[in-house]
Amino acid sequence: MSKSLPSKNIKIFGICLFSFGIFLIFLFSWKTNPNVGEYTFLPEWLIEWADQIRNNRKRTGVPFIFLGFLAGVYLIYIKQKSLRFWILTGLILVLTVIIAELGQYFIPSRDPDPKDVLWGSIGAGIGLLPIFIFYKITTHLKK
Repeated sequence: MSKSLPSKNIKIFGICLFSFGIFLIFLFSWKTNPNVGEYTFLPEWLIEWADQIRNNRKRTGVPFIFLGFLAGVYLIYIKQKSLRFWILTGLILVLTVIIAELGQYFIPSRDPDPKDVLWGSIGAGIGLLPIFIFYKITTHLKK
């Protein structure tokens, strides 16, 4: 019985970490100024890259790469073999992008952008898909 306790704690930690990632995405998406330079906890090189006009849309995908990767690692940890859960996780990430963009509709200085939804979805795919492929290949090789 004590063996399942650490596993449960790690599952809860994974869900909390994923939820915190979604919270951060909403925090960045719903601030009145789209620039991230005011956040001192971010590395300087990331602030410089993210605040350039030419990277406006691409930067939407960056946090979703990490969140997709984290979600994929979590699904591997809980041994979720069903494709349905992987697809559901991808849909949750895409829904997060959509909600983040729709929330900008209510912020006077911000405008929702369908291209941001596209970039966020691409980022989620870049983070989640390689982990899924790795998981399927290693599972197949173990047989």
